[in-house]
Amino acid sequence: MMTVKEIAEITGISARTLHYYDEIGLLKPTAKSEAGYRLYDDKALETLQQILFFREFDIPLKEIKSIITSPDFDRNQILQMQRKMLVAKKERMERLIASIDDILKGENKMDFSVFNEKEIEEMFQTMLDHMPENIRKISINEFGSEEEWKQQNALINELIQF
Repeated sequence: MMTVKEIAEITGISARTLHYYDEIGLLKPTAKSEAGYRLYDDKALETLQQILFFREFDIPLKEIKSIITSPDFDRNQILQMQRKMLVAKKERMERLIASIDDILKGENKMDFSVFNEKEIEEMFQTMLDHMPENIRKISINEFGSEEEWKQQNALINELIQF
């Protein structure tokens, strides 16, 4: 079992954030010590890790909570989807870095294709294609409609660009 302080040290997130996750029911402690300290076991740490992966895509905490508390939650399916999204994000970053390197070498070809929003749309579509149907429904319900959900994810995808 680990304390909030120990988790904060290994993850880099603040103790206040962990307390907040507890307050909103996103990450409840496994137990409390006699002194009242929150204690977390390995299963809770796995949940925290999953939360942090979602946060990499700026997914709202309310949506994360709905997804990870769903009875249909399949950790491996979600991890596979997140992995594909991270690979797409990494490839985009590598192209941006290569473009900057070319400019620094004096080889500025004025190639603006690395800024093409179609790539972002494809990355979002990859996420949709690999998202389990039950998780998609939960996400849509959190925003009230599929259109509102898509609009929220369009904003997230704009953030992913930079």
